[in-house]
Amino acid sequence: MQNVAPTRRLNRRSRDALLAAAVLFLLGAALLMAGIGLHIVNLAVPSNSAYALYDLARKSMLPVGALLCIASMLLALRAVSWRTDNALAWELGEQLATQLDQHFVFIRNISQRGTGYVDAALVSGHGVLLLRITRRRGEYFNEGGSWLRRGRAGKWRALRWNPTREVLASALRVKSAMRARGLVGVPVFAAVVFMREEPAAQIRLQQPAVPVVHASAFVPGLRNSYFASRRLDARRTQQAVDLLYH
Repeated sequence: MQNVAPTRRLNRRSRDALLAAAVLFLLGAALLMAGIGLHIVNLAVPSNSAYALYDLARKSMLPVGALLCIASMLLALRAVSWRTDNALAWELGEQLATQLDQHFVFIRNISQRGTGYVDAALVSGHGVLLLRITRRRGEYFNEGGSWLRRGRAGKWRALRWNPTREVLASALRVKSAMRARGLVGVPVFAAVVFMREEPAAQIRLQQPAVPVVHASAFVPGLRNSYFASRRLDARRTQQAVDLLYH
């Protein structure tokens, strides 16, 4: 199995964001300097008919320049903190590489405008399988698309984090991106994967909306869904890989 991540593209995106941040900062700094300069050196007098417009313009330069500088700093922070890989996905990929052959492509850390963020996707002749991966501990109950977690006092509480909702939303975005690229009829599956085994992570299921499996039981747990049959030829499989990887 091929265990890959689009790190070059994500690094390039990070560099582009840094460049955009630099341009925003220079523009903001220029507006700030111009605004301060126009307050120090008056180019119009109050008796001038255009003074009100001039005064509004120089006063506006200061907050707009400050906002641009702040925005540039936030963008730069986002650029330098851009995650170019997913350690959990890499770990799962390494486990699956011992079980699946080279016809499978495991793509980690997918982050595109069209698809949004996806922990990982397994692409093969069986279709596209989108994964939400977690290393959380605890005792969980999943019914349909709802999740509960048993607290320390033994009471079940609704889980704010909903991996089912997240991975289904990713599936909708990926299907939409495929349609936009003319790649129709590609089956898209979704699943939630717990990296920790029992008893560290205990899962009770009742008609889950998407399969929920432990990493050690990934293949047998999805045997009746994703792995049930081959649905794509080699050309369409490669097209799906290209869409998610590039």
